[in-house]
Amino acid sequence: MRFLSLLPPALLATTAYANSDASPPSSTPAADEPTPVGALWTAQWDATTLQPYTQHCHSKNTYNAKIYKLNELYPDLKDQAPQLKVFYNKQLYAGSWGGIDVHGTGRELIQMNMADMPYKVREWLKTEMLQRHYSVQDDMVFFAPGAIYPILPLWVDDAEEAGCEGAFDGLEGYSNEPRDGAVIGKVGHTNTGEKEVRFTVEALKVKAKSERNEL
Repeated sequence: MRFLSLLPPALLATTAYANSDASPPSSTPAADEPTPVGALWTAQWDATTLQPYTQHCHSKNTYNAKIYKLNELYPDLKDQAPQLKVFYNKQLYAGSWGGIDVHGTGRELIQMNMADMPYKVREWLKTEMLQRHYSVQDDMVFFAPGAIYPILPLWVDDAEEAGCEGAFDGLEGYSNEPRDGAVIGKVGHTNTGEKEVRFTVEALKVKAKSERNEL
């Protein structure tokens, strides 16, 4: 099964489809497979790279969900599996945790009830009709773990801190690496049982330290 994700406009120039309907001439090397969108957006920062910045509006949300490897869809998801195959046909897999694509049956899909997803993500799904990260089937939503990363701020509530209202309402200031005024974030997870996972989404805003603050 192939997977293809709709990438943000800024990233479209850096990626290409891995396959085409026509086979290339034998003298032409096969194109490199595109990097999964989850890997493109995975956090590229740590405590060291955050040192030049002050941290604001830190917020964290935790979710419980079902998770399946591709060879575990039956019998639990026998009714949903056909539509999943159609939705993800020839689509680039968004990546598992950390955005990594382990390929084959090691690939994972999260299942969540629509009602359990955050309001901002539900609204995003309504407006982004051409998105290729999330398969919506009635009251259920299926997505690769790596699909969280491109819209990470939408998974997080506002922080209870002055000046933070609406800090995570959009994606305009979102970045996978720190810069002045950017929203950054990360995802963590724990397997809590057979086909069950608990994942945590964190986000914060960073501002460059001024020379005065460093004195």
